[in-house]
Amino acid sequence: MLTSAALSVSLLCSSHLPVIAQVNVEALRRDDSPLGRSGSVGGDLSIRTGNVDFVAVDLRARLYDVRETETRLLIANGGVGFLGQSRFASSGLLHYRHAYTAIHERFTPEWYGQLNYDRHQRLSFRAVSGLGARTGFAQGEWGQFGAGSTVMLEYEKLDLPDTTTHPEHTLRARWSNFLTLRVVPTETLVITSTTYIQPALRAFDDYRALENLRITASITETLALTVSFDLRYDSRPPDDVSPLDSRLRTGVTYTY
Repeated sequence: MLTSAALSVSLLCSSHLPVIAQVNVEALRRDDSPLGRSGSVGGDLSIRTGNVDFVAVDLRARLYDVRETETRLLIANGGVGFLGQSRFASSGLLHYRHAYTAIHERFTPEWYGQLNYDRHQRLSFRAVSGLGARTGFAQGEWGQFGAGSTVMLEYEKLDLPDTTTHPEHTLRARWSNFLTLRVVPTETLVITSTTYIQPALRAFDDYRALENLRITASITETLALTVSFDLRYDSRPPDDVSPLDSRLRTGVTYTY
């Protein structure tokens, strides 16, 4: 169910650190993942000099434990950015997911927990826990079409000025849903699109949405070129924070 180990090294140019408040686990899955433990580490580096001295570093690590009846996944991400001599952004995330793959032929129950912060989004602390299931309801040699749904409890603490109108602490139950499409035009090309929407259960106009588009072109059995585009929207962002974030990445992936 989950992707095999991969080591990704990317060079990118960006105006801010990647948005990591939500984990797109569907982009990490793979049908032929091997049994046992495996892992991956990677990082992104962006440097700009001249009129603007800008450096941003993003590090990530993943640990997989795949068994015949269940799968466990642990993700750790972190990043920091400097503009001149001053830090302008930093972020960190720890995500754990446990999926039960042998309970039903078509549906996979799973639960997860997550801790993270993001200075760029004024997020001092966020804790999330959820329970749900996913399914692949159409698949073939062309690829796979799937969906999933979970109910999650979300707590957030924000770093806001005293004059803000947005609450500093929030506790909400959200309904998280996704659709994913994986298309394999050739043996060396894979296109994956995943769309998330997460409305609050008591206020559907309070929602987060996430779109991820990823193109992977294999060069050899272990080396591939990747292009990813992320789009994230928050209908009720904190004061002075844009509701829309986007990210474009290009890189190289090594699989072992």
